[in-house]
Amino acid sequence: MAWVPNSQFEDDLVDMEPDFNFVHGQLAYDMKKQGEFWPRPKCTYEYLKSREKRNSELENIHGSRGGTGRDIRQSLQLMENIQKIAGTRPLGEHATMKDWEDESTNELEALAMMRHFGMMSMATDSLPVLPEVKPPEGPIKIIRNGRKQFPLITDPESFKPRKIPRTKN
Repeated sequence: MAWVPNSQFEDDLVDMEPDFNFVHGQLAYDMKKQGEFWPRPKCTYEYLKSREKRNSELENIHGSRGGTGRDIRQSLQLMENIQKIAGTRPLGEHATMKDWEDESTNELEALAMMRHFGMMSMATDSLPVLPEVKPPEGPIKIIRNGRKQFPLITDPESFKPRKIPRTKN
């Protein structure tokens, strides 16, 4: 005789808390997901158009909400860093809008940045020096293990540990 459950586990789980129904919650979620792909009513597009127009009018009256201020602040911080690299401004002094409009030090700052960042890239070796490895002498034997193939290395020199040459400053 086959085993027959003596309880309705899913129903008991759903009815355990009436306000927390898993099945109806999932159905509501699926309906909401489906609703995202339905075409929007015409009034929605009209609302978005009027909202965009209203926002642009408010920006013209009050100015944008801190966007340009943040951009100016970031630009001044960048200019401060450039001036620190170039040495065109005493240390500790902050950059001002007058510095932003001043073009007399552009060439000096550009050269200083090229030297600074160029020297940083040369300070670290991009590629390490690899040890010299001799190719194996004689024919290479191929061994099979099922579908896999790999070379058989019989040269004892291949298994000796090598010192990796270090560059000396």
